[in-house]
Amino acid sequence: MELRRVVKEHSRVRTLMVEDGEVVCPRQGVVDLELCWVCPAYGGLSGGRLQGVVCTMNLADLRIGPQPTIR
Repeated sequence: MELRRVVKEHSRVRTLMVEDGEVVCPRQGVVDLELCWVCPAYGGLSGGRLQGVVCTMNLADLRIGPQPTIR
C-alpha cells in the first residue's frame, strides 16, 4: 500500500476579523484597525463571505527569538 501526502499550499492572504475597531495582527497581536491602514501588508477590505481586513503578511518571515547581529 502506498501512502500519498497531500501537499496543501498555504495562502499568503488572511482575512482578519474586525471587532470593536480592533484586529488580531499576526505580528503584533491585538491592534487598532487604524494601524492596519499604514501597514505594508494591508491588502484592503474583503468583500467575500468573510468580511474583514485583508492581510498579505508572510508568516514565514517572522523570526522567533534573538536575531544574530552581523558585524
